[in-house]
Amino acid sequence: MNALHDILLPSPVPETLVRGLLFAAFALHLLFVLMMLGTGILGFGYFLQAWWGQELAGAERPALVSELRWDKHVLRMFLIHKSLAVVLGVGPLLLIQVAFSIPFFTAVTLFAPAWLLIILFLITASLSFDALGHKMYVHHYAHLAIGVVALVALLAIPGLFVAVLVSAENPDRWAAVVREGFAFDPRLVVHWTFRYLHVLGAGLVFGAAFHYFFTSRGDPDRKRSLLKWMLGGLLAQVVIGAGLFFSLLREPTPAAYAYLLVGAALAAVVIGLAAFHVGGAPMSARIVLPCLVVLLVSMLLVRQGFQDAAFGSLMPDLKRNAEAYRLKLAQHSDEAVQSYKEHIRIVYDNGQTIYARSCAFCHGDGGQGDGPDAHYLQTPPERLADVRSTKAYLYDKLVHGVAGSAMPYFSYFSPPKIAGVIEHLDATWHVLSVPSPLPARVSHADMAAAAKEYDSTCARCHGTDGRGTTPASKALAPAPPDFTAYSLQPQWAFDVIRSGYASTAMAGFPSLPEGVRWGLVQALSEKRRPAGSP
Repeated sequence: MNALHDILLPSPVPETLVRGLLFAAFALHLLFVLMMLGTGILGFGYFLQAWWGQELAGAERPALVSELRWDKHVLRMFLIHKSLAVVLGVGPLLLIQVAFSIPFFTAVTLFAPAWLLIILFLITASLSFDALGHKMYVHHYAHLAIGVVALVALLAIPGLFVAVLVSAENPDRWAAVVREGFAFDPRLVVHWTFRYLHVLGAGLVFGAAFHYFFTSRGDPDRKRSLLKWMLGGLLAQVVIGAGLFFSLLREPTPAAYAYLLVGAALAAVVIGLAAFHVGGAPMSARIVLPCLVVLLVSMLLVRQGFQDAAFGSLMPDLKRNAEAYRLKLAQHSDEAVQSYKEHIRIVYDNGQTIYARSCAFCHGDGGQGDGPDAHYLQTPPERLADVRSTKAYLYDKLVHGVAGSAMPYFSYFSPPKIAGVIEHLDATWHVLSVPSPLPARVSHADMAAAAKEYDSTCARCHGTDGRGTTPASKALAPAPPDFTAYSLQPQWAFDVIRSGYASTAMAGFPSLPEGVRWGLVQALSEKRRPAGSP
């Protein structure tokens, strides 16, 4: 905990305004989430009624008079509620990152795989409910399966959201969650269960209320049915709410008790109205809808109170840690600014800078293949200081890379920049010149033995002409170099012939006499084409 520090950026607006905006945005988002959940549950429930009624009758009527069925009428609103819930969810997500970045991101990280599954569940629920509500029936049981998939995917979404919120609001249990293999302890499981069921019950109430007042006008039978769903959801909320209260992990504040009493009173009012109107005249939207909205806000204020209590000690600690970290970084600010100014003065598109930033970490500052990352590579980097080649050959390797090695392609650099790198290599190590003379004299006998050795052994891969295009070389990665355009300084070529080149098909030949090895070095150098030759 003491090692944590928040993002070291000033808040764009006062903290009170951020929290107020977060509360308002989350309330609006939650309203449409609840209507989405309620619409999905109701649509599936009415589908089961129609499906079960047909199964009992043994009917084979086409599409169950599909376009007149109530479940299809209800599910047509699912996409609207889902779209608004998703769009209105962007605001709370952005604001919570500003107001409570550490708790939110920690909770998301604890359940990262499940958090990412929300997208899959949302897509699955949307497509499945669309198929259930808008498509003609293919087979009764096939559509029952589609409905089950839709409902399961839909109900998984609030479960994951509630898990993240429960985690964020209990920072004292983060370490325990990690120790338990990213799982809740029994008390958190009980609290999560009641909280999750409370959300589902609220979804049923608000979904039924929406369809009661806005989609079932002029149909008393549908209104009575929806009113029963609403009344059932409200009664379930009373039972679930009691369980949720006793599963709380912190003692409610006096303000939270006040909001709970307001919510309970409003719930009792709506329950009384619903019970009174089940078999009578329709309820008044002017009375019921404001009660439901205030009920939702009071419940959210209770949740906000618990959240404030949970973050009451966490956020000040984070701010103190952030300030301490800022002071620690401030000691190096002058050095950092000076380094930044020096980088600004660097011309980044010249060959020297490109080599330093894109090549030297493997090939080394001295071109000896000993850069700081070279030891991580299975195939050692080329010793550029010992390479002697042509512009065209080097340009091809820089643009296309070397297959089978860690040498990547640099085709994202423009041709002038590639040319600049080659010019830097030549100015530093004379890579465009021919190899230096041999440091040892080679007798005619050794040259003849070397030529014989090349033809019998080396030519299988390198070819008699040295181009490395033999049938055997086609299966090799990295491929043999083209000796007509590429050669090495004598001593390095001698060492490669003696010891081989690690992680390539080039084996060492330590048993060859030293004179023969020098003869091979000379033979390879002589295969270089004169400048300008085809």
